[in-house]
Amino acid sequence: MRRFNAIFLIVGMLASLSVEAFTPDPFPRLASVNFSEPMNFDDANYQASLARFNLLYFMVWPGWDSGHSQTMNQSVAAIKNINPNAKVFLYGLVESVEAQYQSNSDYANKINAMNWWLYPSRTSGTPVPSDFPGNTAINITNFVRPDANGNRWTDWYANYVVKNFIAPSPAVDGIMTDNVYLQPRVNGDWNLDGVTDSPTNPTVQQWYQQGYTHYFNVMKQLMPGRYQVGNVTDWRAARVNLSAYSGMLNGGLVEGMIGPSWAPEGWGGWSEMMRSYRQVMGAIASPQLLIFSQQGSPTDYQGLRYGLTSCLMDEAYFEFTNINDVYSGVIWFDEYNVKLGVETSLPAKSAWQKGVYRRDFQNGIALVNPKGNGSQTVQLETNFRRISGTQDPATNNGQLTNTVTLNDRDGIILMRLQALPNAVPNPPATVIVH
Repeated sequence: MRRFNAIFLIVGMLASLSVEAFTPDPFPRLASVNFSEPMNFDDANYQASLARFNLLYFMVWPGWDSGHSQTMNQSVAAIKNINPNAKVFLYGLVESVEAQYQSNSDYANKINAMNWWLYPSRTSGTPVPSDFPGNTAINITNFVRPDANGNRWTDWYANYVVKNFIAPSPAVDGIMTDNVYLQPRVNGDWNLDGVTDSPTNPTVQQWYQQGYTHYFNVMKQLMPGRYQVGNVTDWRAARVNLSAYSGMLNGGLVEGMIGPSWAPEGWGGWSEMMRSYRQVMGAIASPQLLIFSQQGSPTDYQGLRYGLTSCLMDEAYFEFTNINDVYSGVIWFDEYNVKLGVETSLPAKSAWQKGVYRRDFQNGIALVNPKGNGSQTVQLETNFRRISGTQDPATNNGQLTNTVTLNDRDGIILMRLQALPNAVPNPPATVIVH
């Protein structure tokens, strides 16, 4: 890895510590994933909209800076000038290459020269298509031939990402790696012995996971002080072994918890969704920057309340995306204007009243009525105030109430008339950055 020594020096100057203080964000914790148009992160109005969120994922590509009025670093710095606590991550993808970069790009040329594509047999023939539409799969295992500097694909790509996306952008908090699968999605000769391997083979899965863990270990060395997050949707499946990946990432995106046909809430109900939510949360290292993502209609306000209050039953950041145009633009709801502050009760793992779940915060409470529980009316111990909003004024009318009727698959945020006097923010935590 001699050619990358300069990168180590650059990144070392940017972030010399691997342990730092982290103050947990107040609730609700909000995220925005921006992988589709518009991706004009250099636009001042768009920057102001994005700065309202706690956690942001941005798409980036080689040459992004040259096509915009600001560099990525300037764009992120402008957002952080508005909201110094915003955390911004740039996109990376190690398991496959997009169609537009499969020829005449730095990494396609390197992959071609080293035969690092995934092939049906050894390193010959037509490379295997990825299950990611339009992409071609790469052999991310440690079986591939290293180059003259001792780098395999996972080493080379980690250095490429740090050199091209992290080193020029000191304002960025880290890299979001897409598709951190537990096993391959396609057949291929992963160990280069001339035999096509099945993704269902536990040994093949082990090879694949070793490739990913090596990649993240290299990234940790190359960008000390930065966080690593990933698309960890695969991690929520029941009865999976997460031991190889446990504590490997500081956060990630769990897609489609509610909304699409494959959402756990749809096929397994609220309890399955919450089980999967907590399973992934338990595998994430501090500061647990996990995103609970919901897909739906931007005018389905009951659906939004149901998803947001479900997320509030634990510690994740909430992200809502238009099911017909996922990860595009900014969607804002009246509930996002609420300042619940710090939590004053532990994550809600059992029903509070009539099958309804509740969690308490310094400035208010969140209630959620799970799918299948029917309409329920619950009694509160004192008066709370409904939030004031324009999107669903029948629900969010600003009135006082000590009883609440929730439809099946519904939720609500209510505000205290006076903040709890003994509620204090959590002290800054010591965080190991991965």
